[in-house]
Amino acid sequence: MGFLDAIGPAADAAVAGLRLADDDPAALQHRELMARALTLVGAWVRNERTGGPARLPDDDLTTAHGWVRHLAARQSPGGTFVGGDNVLSPPDSAFTVNDVCDALELLAPYRSSVSAAAALADDLDRIVHRATPALVTGGVHTPNHRWEISAALARIHRLHPSPVLVDRIEEWLAEGADIDADGLWSERSPNYAAAVSCPSFLVLAAVLDRPELLDPVRRSLDATLALLLPDDTVETVQSRRQDQSQAFGIGAFAPVLWHVAVLDDRADLAAVAVRAAATASWRPGAVAARAMTDPLLDRPLPVGAPLAPAVHAFTDARLVHVREADRSVVLFAGSDVPSQGHVRSGLANSPTFLRVFAGAVVLSDVRLSREFFGLGPFRPTSLESLGEGRYRLSEIVSAGYHQPLPARTRRTDGAYTLGDAGRFSASMSFGSRAADTVSLTTTVDVTITAEAVELDVTTKGADVPWSLQLTFRDEGTFTGVRTDAATGETVLAEGTGTRRVGDDVLSFGPGNGSGPDQPAFYAPGQDYAFLGGTDRPAGEHVHVTGRSPGTTRIVIGTGPLWS
Repeated sequence: MGFLDAIGPAADAAVAGLRLADDDPAALQHRELMARALTLVGAWVRNERTGGPARLPDDDLTTAHGWVRHLAARQSPGGTFVGGDNVLSPPDSAFTVNDVCDALELLAPYRSSVSAAAALADDLDRIVHRATPALVTGGVHTPNHRWEISAALARIHRLHPSPVLVDRIEEWLAEGADIDADGLWSERSPNYAAAVSCPSFLVLAAVLDRPELLDPVRRSLDATLALLLPDDTVETVQSRRQDQSQAFGIGAFAPVLWHVAVLDDRADLAAVAVRAAATASWRPGAVAARAMTDPLLDRPLPVGAPLAPAVHAFTDARLVHVREADRSVVLFAGSDVPSQGHVRSGLANSPTFLRVFAGAVVLSDVRLSREFFGLGPFRPTSLESLGEGRYRLSEIVSAGYHQPLPARTRRTDGAYTLGDAGRFSASMSFGSRAADTVSLTTTVDVTITAEAVELDVTTKGADVPWSLQLTFRDEGTFTGVRTDAATGETVLAEGTGTRRVGDDVLSFGPGNGSGPDQPAFYAPGQDYAFLGGTDRPAGEHVHVTGRSPGTTRIVIGTGPLWS
């Protein structure tokens, strides 16, 4: 069985939906228009190749051509496409041009024999020629854009060879593949690894005949397998992009997994590729069409082998995944917020420092809030292995009270420099003032045993309340917890609580008291609260509360002794 056989039902359903679509093409963005057109081109070519059901052979081509005409109308005089939040964007245009080139490759054998194919291909070629100068000279604004543009130039070169195209690709490649020693691209995003960086390097390796360009893809897939969770999602807490707060299914990796599994005869990749192809849900019709341009995807997979239990450590991302036969534990201390001083698109912002998968029970986010100058939840800046399943996560946060300005920097008009003090801004010339510092040191020691994940939360410094928020996926029921009348939050005040999903139970506790001095709360920090927002994760929340300074132990029971 080849890849198209595996993804065929999902692709067929996508094609059937498009054949019935009656939405206004004028309301569609350029990338959606071309993805739809590629889907129907792929369906028509599959029908031609396999001798499928008898029907008017140009129906799908006619519909696709209508969308392509709308696409051509969106092309600016400079060759980029109009529309989307990235205005006249070379990289966003490259996404569309990549689909245009794949459609052209699929139509090439039929241009001389099928008039509808020839007419559609001629219009697609005109789009490519108009876009090429913008892609040769255009810039980018994210790391993966370099590879998407390079892949588009490579596909254009395959259709219309030119040394100018190769020279520009080599300029981008000379910057080096932005992948670390652990196999994470610099954006650390499974989404962009699956959708952009890995498939782009596959194309570049093939078109440029440079097999060494497959090495980043192999390393990325090794990392993907190391980050694969029991529910066939890929861990995202480390990501610097939009997927950092979302579950990301393995299905998006399906064609890349299949390609490298066949190429390298990799049993581990093959086992995951089968599951990925069965769950591929993002534009499966377009994915199927693109797959027809990759001969390796016609070949069956090698015999698969399950992933073995292991401990995977990602040094630069400060992330550890402990995979066991019936449990996964993820530790994270790699948020960019402490070093950058703010929450921002393009940073790893998540304060989740622990996840636990125990059977059907998923403790998706463990976060620790403090009432400390609005600086937000605990975001550890170090993750240290202490051996024998023990790890230490730690952080020091500080804020200050500023002294009067030295005489030499005072102004009679009171007009001082607007500056940032780390938690707020003011016209105070903060850099010229001495400050009295208040600090809070937080350490969480994590011990992973056969039956539990034990947390020792130690705080030193300021006398402030804290609240450990355990967030569970929505499925399941609680015992042992109550609702805090003051805050409306669910609290474990004493004893042990449980979360049950079917026959699987995860326990947590003991409770550490409650009351006005240690309220249950989640504090996202000033970057969110000032705007009335929050980054609180979705799910059902339970709090264990406490007060600094001191040490509190919370045990998350995952084994038979706890169920």
